[in-house]
Amino acid sequence: MRSPRTPQQGVALAISLVFLLITTLAAVSAVRLSATQERMAANTRFKIDSFQAAEAALRVAEKVIQDDPAAFAQVCSGAGCNVEQSIFDVDSVTAPLGWQVITASPQTNGMTLWYRIINLGESHAPVNVLSAAPGTLYKIVVVSFRGATRTILETVYVHSQA
Repeated sequence: MRSPRTPQQGVALAISLVFLLITTLAAVSAVRLSATQERMAANTRFKIDSFQAAEAALRVAEKVIQDDPAAFAQVCSGAGCNVEQSIFDVDSVTAPLGWQVITASPQTNGMTLWYRIINLGESHAPVNVLSAAPGTLYKIVVVSFRGATRTILETVYVHSQA
């Protein structure tokens, strides 16, 4: 003989389904969070690679000045001392006129680099240099980019005449 059915027998199935739903939602949320963190880490890596490539290009430009300072003998004046606004445009992929290009390679972390050297003129007492001799001041601007990641560095370099 069968025992009479109680209304509680179907409750275990309903509770199990609710717990299964909660577990599934937690798993989906964890997967999405993991994917987001992976994208953030990749973006951070791109930014670091771009910055390192730009710093390396600064050293290249400094070496160019050391090797042949006469190539940059003309002192800029007025608007000629400014950089082109197009370097700030993430959609711009061609170097402005007068900029030097370093093509993407493993040595540049896959980044394309542009740089421009601008002669700012003479200084009789440049600061933060080893010798107190007069020197020529150069502004070096470097753009490093790949895709939507773009880094722009600017520095003032002193070529001492001592």
